[in-house]
Amino acid sequence: MTRDLTVASLAVEHPEWQPWLAIFGVARAAVDDPAWTSAVPAAPATAAGDLPLIDRTTFTIDAPLASRFLGELLERAGLPRVNESAVPAIFEAAIAEDSDRLRALAVDAGADAERFATAAALAVTPLLQRCREAWQDRVPAPYMDAACPICGAWATLAEARGLERRLRLRCGRCGAEWAAQVLRCAFCATIAHEQLGTLVGETAGDTRKVDTCAACRGYMKTIATLTPSPPADVRLYDLATVDLDVAALSHGYARPPRLAPPLSVHVTPRAARGRLAGLARWRR
Repeated sequence: MTRDLTVASLAVEHPEWQPWLAIFGVARAAVDDPAWTSAVPAAPATAAGDLPLIDRTTFTIDAPLASRFLGELLERAGLPRVNESAVPAIFEAAIAEDSDRLRALAVDAGADAERFATAAALAVTPLLQRCREAWQDRVPAPYMDAACPICGAWATLAEARGLERRLRLRCGRCGAEWAAQVLRCAFCATIAHEQLGTLVGETAGDTRKVDTCAACRGYMKTIATLTPSPPADVRLYDLATVDLDVAALSHGYARPPRLAPPLSVHVTPRAARGRLAGLARWRR
């Protein structure tokens, strides 16, 4: 069974991860700030039955708050801060996982593209976590595909939950969870048992494994757990199981490329209304 993970515990066990964990720690603390709630519409703009729910949504963010938050993340990544006017575009590109646009924005900022994209992805975490809180109940019960029905990202991992090992997919971006089916590839939906396999370590057994598909060459990490991982900590469990990713890649499996149309989201600024939102609450 999985154990409780924290930023501090992983930093002690893996000192080489400390630079990323320091940035993640800032984003993790910001998830609890209620200020992000007002940026999320009560109901998604996407028509009923269309997924992901975030598509065609407009977010109205507190521009000074978002700028300070992104600036803190960029500084932790060793990058220069950006002008507040650039923040909505950065948030849009990060939510849509638009790597080309993020690369262009990094060039404009004079920043390393990879570290810039990492900081931008973490910057939208509080916003996406609030989307999950507002919209989780709108996810159709029969939905079982690999793309998150709320934010559109690939599922980070699967949880075999409880003594009955009920399978649930989890999103590392927004923390959502949704149904999964044993002996079915979440990426290509094949149920041909001869195409489906499992990579299991020598010591962990089936408590930590990789489910593979020969049809699409995709894979999904699966961990056994008694209770759901906290939504904001799914990324920590993803990092703690990176050895499973290495095993899958070494056997020729990978996350399939995106085939669906890109997300269409819009982020517009809203001036702060006399409320102080200092970074002190996010610092650890």
